[in-house]
Parts: sequence; structure tokens; C-alpha cells
Amino acid sequence: MAEPKDPARQRRADQGVKAPMRSPARSGAADRKDDRGCEVPPPLPKDDLHKLLFAHSPEAAREIQDYVEWQCRGEEKVLHVEKVASERVLGREHAVWDVHTDKERWWVVTNPTNLYSQTLMPSLDYTLSFHIGSS
Repeated sequence: MAEPKDPARQRRADQGVKAPMRSPARSGAADRKDDRGCEVPPPLPKDDLHKLLFAHSPEAAREIQDYVEWQCRGEEKVLHVEKVASERVLGREHAVWDVHTDKERWWVVTNPTNLYSQTLMPSLDYTLSFHIGSS
């Protein structure tokens, strides 16, 4: 049996740990590696993200999509809407949505509804605190 070149592989082999099987679809030259040599899968297309969401209200998601497109004056098209948090503060329910458009990513916080650029406000917690303090 050939000796593994990588010390980590040698340790795994000594412990009887088998290497994970590679999917034929993922094997080959298309794989990318980070600076540590770990495989990095390609990003998912935004059009497919909705297939991976937990159960949510399609009507509420549509309302958020319509709101963002209205606030962007039709200059951005919503590609993905995902409810990522819901917090009750002083008896008021605030839902937080992660919205991807063709140009930007937005936080949308409800009660009252407002949107915030994730470029300017990358932290969900900070954005929710700011929103509650402003309303």
C-alpha cells in the first residue's frame, strides 16, 4: 500500500479513518481549493436558494419582495427573500428578512417595515437594535 504524503492523511489512515468518497459530479478540475487546500464548493445560484428554505409564508415573502422593489423604485430586481429572525421586543414582533437583489443585499425589518443596506449595516443584531431604537 502506498504511503499518504500528507501527515494528516497518515494519521487518519493509522486510525482506520477512510477518506470521504467524492461525488462524480464534484470530482475533477472544476474543484476550487482555499489557502489551506480545502475544497470550496461553487456558490449556489440565487434562483435555487428558495429550494433550501425552511417552511415560511409565501405571502409574507411576496409582501417583502414587493416592498423592496417599491423602495428601490424598480431599479433592482429581488432574486431571493428569506426570513432569518423573529424577535419580540416590548410586546411587538419584529421579523427580519435577508433580501438579495441583482445589485445589493438588504435587511428588511418589520413593525414598522424598513430596509437597510447590508453593505452599510452588515450585522443583523445591530440593524435590529437600530431599527427598534428608531421606531
